[in-house]
Amino acid sequence: MGHILIVEDDPNIRKLVRVNLLKRGYTVSEAEDSHRAIALFQETSADLVLLDLVLPGLSGVDICAWIRARSDVPIIILSARQEEDLKIAALDAGADDYVTKPFSPEELLARIRAFLRRNYVSDIKDENKIQIDGLVVDLAARRVFVNENDMHLTATEFALLAELAHRMDAIVTHNELLSEIWGPEYRGSNHYLHTYIGRLRKKLGEYSDLLETVPGMGYSFHSKKIY
Repeated sequence: MGHILIVEDDPNIRKLVRVNLLKRGYTVSEAEDSHRAIALFQETSADLVLLDLVLPGLSGVDICAWIRARSDVPIIILSARQEEDLKIAALDAGADDYVTKPFSPEELLARIRAFLRRNYVSDIKDENKIQIDGLVVDLAARRVFVNENDMHLTATEFALLAELAHRMDAIVTHNELLSEIWGPEYRGSNHYLHTYIGRLRKKLGEYSDLLETVPGMGYSFHSKKIY
């Protein structure tokens, strides 16, 4: 099923999540603070991390950035805070999703299943590579190279780039991308796209101009580099 690392200082929430995960056959590790979280992440091979934003020691945003610098494992933030700037900070640090407390266990489980499917099962049937000068998008291996350097995209980053690449030169609307990558319930949540497109542009470097923002509509991935 998968190994889930829960990083949460509230024992009641940890228990709620742990019990529901164990019932579904997942393996679970738990950390109540940032230092234990780092130790467990290094000791185990977690397939997904559930991460609270407010922790003893380092903040959840700091832990998120630390994990993302070392792994593309999916990270779902759990927090009672609803301020938009905190959501953006967590996403900027590398989080893949954000669930606000209180949450339904079934909703959380659905999101976990979706991310684990995305990590392990490729829906891409085309085994060809897309190459634009020194940029290579390997659809089969789910890897992206710039001048032969692996860009180490997360599963969500790759899914977004692959969706745009499959529709090369077409304008893909915000809601189309949100529905395809995160699910139909995310329609209208444009901050997810803004954050991930920004991260993709940074990783694409000199090829960042291939990703065009179409104001008020969506994004387009060009087949030719703009000089």
